[in-house]
Amino acid sequence: MRFDYRTFHIDCTARHDDDGSYYAHARITRAPDEAAPHVEVFESGDLDGFASEWDAVHCARAWAIEWCDEVLA
Repeated sequence: MRFDYRTFHIDCTARHDDDGSYYAHARITRAPDEAAPHVEVFESGDLDGFASEWDAVHCARAWAIEWCDEVLA
C-alpha cells in the first residue's frame, strides 16, 4: 500500500515468513525541503507479526501515520 500523508510518501508492506506469519513494515520518504536539503528515508523494520497480510499492512499504515505525526509535532 502506497500513499502520501502530509509531507511524506509511505510504502507499507507485509513480509511473509516461513512460520506463516506476515510481518508489518513501513518505508517513509520525505522529499527535500528548506529544513532538509536531501531526500530522507526512514525504515520501520519488522513491526509485528500477523496471521493475515491485510492486518500486517494495516498495522504498518497506522504506525507510519503516528510516526509522521510525532516527527512533525
